[in-house]
Amino acid sequence: MVRLSIALVFALLIFTGCFGFWLHTPVEIEDMDVNQKMMQEKIDSLSRAVENNEVLLRGLQAQSGTRTAELVDRLSALADELDFTLSSLNRNGTATVQDTTAGPDAQLLFDEAYRQFQQGSFDISAQGFLELHDKYPTSSLADDALYYMAICWDEIGQSHKAIEDFIALYYMYPNSEWAPGAIFRAADIYDIHGAPGERDRLFNLLLSRYPDSDESALVKEQRTD
Repeated sequence: MVRLSIALVFALLIFTGCFGFWLHTPVEIEDMDVNQKMMQEKIDSLSRAVENNEVLLRGLQAQSGTRTAELVDRLSALADELDFTLSSLNRNGTATVQDTTAGPDAQLLFDEAYRQFQQGSFDISAQGFLELHDKYPTSSLADDALYYMAICWDEIGQSHKAIEDFIALYYMYPNSEWAPGAIFRAADIYDIHGAPGERDRLFNLLLSRYPDSDESALVKEQRTD
């Protein structure tokens, strides 16, 4: 798209210069040529910048999914942010109280997002779940939306977003049936990306807050192996 825009601008400049030729004096024509050359140099510079960005983008895409030190550092920084948020929320008591039923609009949004989820359209599905949660944060479907949205982010390789939403579910809806699973899955993502310290921190949180959950039983089983 950027390349096309540049080409169109360049073509327009040439078109204007050619068809307006007879209206100008030789001096004006010379000035137009100079300006046109300067514009061409700027366009060439932009083109080179676009090409360099495309090379960089391909390089970043080639590295996606690998366990780089940068990713681990980013996830570790996220863990610190989550700890701070958790302590703040615990002081302020900002857990969200949900309704016992979902309104028809919330249900429609959930059904469509879940349909996209089942079809593997995770990006579209995530946007649908996000819309539901933003519009109806106290709906009985809000925690479901947050949980499935986090799974969608994980499926399309956006691990940091997945962790944020899994832990946000625990912060906002600590009594949700999804809360233990959300903590477990966030810990698992940390483990996959080579951050065992953050994984263990979440496992300890899980054992402390939901000791009788199936996920806590899995953690205990893993630690005895």
